[in-house]
Amino acid sequence: MKKALISKCMMGVPCRYDGKSKPLSAQLLQTLQQQYHLFPFCPEEVSLPTPRPPARFVGDEIIDIHGINKTQAFMDGALEALKLCKQHDIDIFIGKEKSPSCGVTQTSAYVNGCECKCFAMGLTSKILHQHGIKLISEWELEG
Repeated sequence: MKKALISKCMMGVPCRYDGKSKPLSAQLLQTLQQQYHLFPFCPEEVSLPTPRPPARFVGDEIIDIHGINKTQAFMDGALEALKLCKQHDIDIFIGKEKSPSCGVTQTSAYVNGCECKCFAMGLTSKILHQHGIKLISEWELEG
């Protein structure tokens, strides 16, 4: 059976910045569990508390709403995700869109002082992709 790292919040675990989850439907989750051995993981939990202030990309850095640079904390989580993939021979990542960590096609950013959703990868998705991990967006699953 193939192995896949999956954003933990999509498994119903309340690990998002707001202390909540964004679970996939029970039917979709069951289908995924029949196709993959799932490894739930939240890269932001590696170095950040739950709940935590929301953070967005500002250029190449990740800054929280208080103006504190959290780039290294997000990088620590991304590298831990990569380590987990290598340890368990995982070659697929199923990511939560709009997350500055896990977004596969969209992430949150501040552009010219305004928050927007940009067509770009979150940091964890970007690092995993650079190391040959196949990315699957939650939107592809729901499609």
